[in-house]
Amino acid sequence: MRKVIALDFDGLICDGLNECILVTWNGYYGKDLSAFSDRGLASIPVEFVERFKHCRNFVKHLGHFIVPLVDSTTPIVSQDDFQAIYAAIAPEAVERFMKKATEYRHWSRQEKPAEWLRHHSLYPGMKRFLSQTDLSMTYIVTAKDSKSVREILSSAGIKFDESRIFGEQKLKIAALQQITDLEKIPPYCLHFFDDNVLNVVEAQKAGYSSYWATWGYNAPHHFHIAQESSISSISLTEFLEDRMEPLHNRHLQNSIF
Repeated sequence: MRKVIALDFDGLICDGLNECILVTWNGYYGKDLSAFSDRGLASIPVEFVERFKHCRNFVKHLGHFIVPLVDSTTPIVSQDDFQAIYAAIAPEAVERFMKKATEYRHWSRQEKPAEWLRHHSLYPGMKRFLSQTDLSMTYIVTAKDSKSVREILSSAGIKFDESRIFGEQKLKIAALQQITDLEKIPPYCLHFFDDNVLNVVEAQKAGYSSYWATWGYNAPHHFHIAQESSISSISLTEFLEDRMEPLHNRHLQNSIF
């Protein structure tokens, strides 16, 4: 049975933290495009930036980015802490924020493409990995919009078929189900990698071969979740080594790829 892989994007293939900070702050406060810059980033209060970086470890979709905007002091140690703050925010406020942030992202991407791309970088070795991987057996399942993913990959010389990118996914299980249906494979033949441990737990419970990518965004509490759920974790070095040298895989009895 052939093996198909599904990869998260932010925190696994690409680091776009600064772009997310700029889109969140500038979109929420109605800034103009001159604020989408290094100078604009430097003008954002340090306290917000640090809070955002901490909250980013718990984020699963764009709406979650509102949390550091509305709560700067409540301690967040666990995913439950983060979710409690988010659940207390009025859904209408979340929708307004998401609309503003999405519009600002589209605006900056369209009007300042070079600057926008500069705020994204592929993790070391990831360009080579994608260049040497059979992309006809590879999907991307991400909370980021598909157009952003395509443009970032294209700028790195990676031509990824639009039909193989499942963007703006709040619940990734639905996308994984679509992939297995398209490929006509059982869940265990789909190998799913994500830096959000909760997504990995959900996928594993649904029968997918799932792995927690520890080089992305995570918090100490997530290591406990992984251990309690018997989740297979993998570092970037190990992920790349398994792709390049599958016979020497130290993680799995059978090569992931």
